[in-house]
Amino acid sequence: MHSSLVTAFSVQPLEVFPILRPLSKPAIVGILFAVFLLALIVYQTLGMNQYECEVCVEFDGRTKCLTVKGENELQAVQTAKDNACSYVVNGRAESFRCSQTPPASTRCKHL
Repeated sequence: MHSSLVTAFSVQPLEVFPILRPLSKPAIVGILFAVFLLALIVYQTLGMNQYECEVCVEFDGRTKCLTVKGENELQAVQTAKDNACSYVVNGRAESFRCSQTPPASTRCKHL
């Protein structure tokens, strides 16, 4: 009786890798496309020339400094200036005036 009890509750070995089916052609194409897209994103992010710029904006007695990375120096400075302006203005009219104001200081380096 004891041996039948053990067999009734015995645990079947767990298969680590169940039977693998071959992948269909659309699945293989999808996987290759996803890998290609991921590689392209990594290459574009890490492989491109970048500039890092710290820009300080003074507007109506308020100052904000931000550091931004960009593809080129002009883009990084403009983005940092626009973002810094958003911290020191109230409203659309001030935002426009701030965007036309030259930065108080700019410091850029090529990465």
